[in-house]
Amino acid sequence: MRPSRSSLATIALGLGVLGISLTKVSHVAHTAFALFLAAVILVELFEESDRERSREPIQWERFRLAAAVQIAALIVLGPWAGALIAAAGAIAGGLFRGGAARSLFLDASAGAAAACAGGLAFELAGGTIGSLRLLDDLIPLVALTLAFLTVRTLLVDVVRARETFDPRLVASVGEAGLGATLALLAIDHPWNVVVLLPLAVAVHQVQLRLKSLQRETLRALETFANIVDERDPSTYRHSLRVAGYVDGLARALRLPFSEIDRLRWAGRLHDLGKVAVDASLLRKRGRLDGAEWAAMRRHPRLSARLLQRFEFVAAQAKAVELHHERMDGSGYYGVGGDELPLASHFLIVADSFDAMTTDRSYRPGLTHEAALAEIERNAGTQFHPTVAKAFVAVQRGTDPMAVLSAQEVEQIRGASAPYRIGLAGPAELKERPELLILGGIVLALTGLGFAEGWLAACGGGVAVAGLMLRALVSLRAERAAAAFHRALEPGSNRDQVFARLADTVARVWPHEWIGLLSWDEDGLDGCIEHARGTDAPPTAALTGWLVREAESGHAAIVASGVELGRDGIVAALPLRRDNSALVGFLVVMAPRLPRRHVELALLDSVDEIGLALAERPALDGGGAQGPQPLETVANAGNLALVRLDEG
Repeated sequence: MRPSRSSLATIALGLGVLGISLTKVSHVAHTAFALFLAAVILVELFEESDRERSREPIQWERFRLAAAVQIAALIVLGPWAGALIAAAGAIAGGLFRGGAARSLFLDASAGAAAACAGGLAFELAGGTIGSLRLLDDLIPLVALTLAFLTVRTLLVDVVRARETFDPRLVASVGEAGLGATLALLAIDHPWNVVVLLPLAVAVHQVQLRLKSLQRETLRALETFANIVDERDPSTYRHSLRVAGYVDGLARALRLPFSEIDRLRWAGRLHDLGKVAVDASLLRKRGRLDGAEWAAMRRHPRLSARLLQRFEFVAAQAKAVELHHERMDGSGYYGVGGDELPLASHFLIVADSFDAMTTDRSYRPGLTHEAALAEIERNAGTQFHPTVAKAFVAVQRGTDPMAVLSAQEVEQIRGASAPYRIGLAGPAELKERPELLILGGIVLALTGLGFAEGWLAACGGGVAVAGLMLRALVSLRAERAAAAFHRALEPGSNRDQVFARLADTVARVWPHEWIGLLSWDEDGLDGCIEHARGTDAPPTAALTGWLVREAESGHAAIVASGVELGRDGIVAALPLRRDNSALVGFLVVMAPRLPRRHVELALLDSVDEIGLALAERPALDGGGAQGPQPLETVANAGNLALVRLDEG
């Protein structure tokens, strides 16, 4: 594959930086330069590169010890020597791991450019090379970190790996802090950098252990997937083929590498829930009756429920749950159109194609061309039109980028970017007084350590303000909890309890919708029993979300409203009987999270609310909506086509 223009531009930029660096390092102290060069090479040999393709959905923010060494070198030796050291470390690590020549050039160029940018930012912000005084040099240190981080992320992740921009803030702060510490040691004496050796070994061992645990868990999940495939001879290796189809489609669409891996694993594990389906149903000849279809249609939700328990594959759970849906909304759970995430469309078309081309006990398989024609015929009704067009092109050996319009390509790439719930803004800081207390204590201790009385006084004031706010929050939480308890007065039926509880919640937490969901004993379905408000969430989406999250163990389940196709946030309180059996959820959709005292009051009252709503009888027909169970959404006219696509 020919390198992209952005890759060539990165290499040219890096070579230019290295060329200038060679002319400007003659005055650098040779001992310090040699020690930092040896240190960064040693660390790169220990570390597994975060640019290496692991084909596994790694979720944690990886701390790179090499980045800390490079930051220290920039402070002690300057931008040009630091650029040479960063490039040498990247080349050494690439050679040790057997990287291709083009990758070596790209990594070395990106490292040199990022290091040079960080060093120049340090100088421009007022820092002095070879000197570091904390507090006085805090702004230059922050400038160095931001420049180094931004350029490295843009060139390594965005250009090289086609990822979305993700600065890894937590890991980066740790890298900058360790880099500053190493710089202080090296300024005192260059040989002090040898303290890095035991740290490098320790970090390496911890990261190896984390990766080993993840791989062992993934192998266990794969084993379950293989067991499911082997239960029915006609679906043997089905999940492997689906994963291959999804992987090939995502690669052809030039999606980010991390997105390709997430989609591939979703395909590999999408049928885990069939382990709970009787083997006689999987092998039955002819059509399934209503009860058998109800049992079969539960497996996507059970698959999602299993995946949700593992953090590093939980991102695929929703797509797996919806892999038997249709664009027109006539699939298993009646979810369609824009409510389906992009990943589910990849699984839908790949799963259907493999099902159609495989011989089953109740019908022979179609030819590849006949199956592709079927996909084309159902594009827009069963399949996402753009994904279907791209899939057909890939299977016919055509580059999908040649058949998709620029708008269609942008549609797919935009939908592939995961959404995130934003961080709380300054307005919410007063709702978290413990953060003010902790921050004030840190400021006070820092001021005392550096003999800065004004800083210590400011820190003490912030800590005292935090303590006062915490006392106020606790008092308001007690009052709100008392109001919730009054709403649960004895002698009331469930309808009355819900009405009073909804009124109480509305007074302390402005919201758009509140509902009471009763929950099935098998934990895979439920229905809305009572509700108040406007713009109710789709029942199928709400139930699917709760199926995935029900066993999280959290006292309150909170997510972005995007999860249900709405703005704001959605929160659910699990309601349990005194024997801990889950019987329902109290769900609230609101523009924002509740105030801290309301959150504390709800968590304090959740057991009493659960008992009140679970144990008390409802009036006959008293407000219950009584929706159809979700298993009946797919009508009988669609059963033949669903059976054809059944994976």
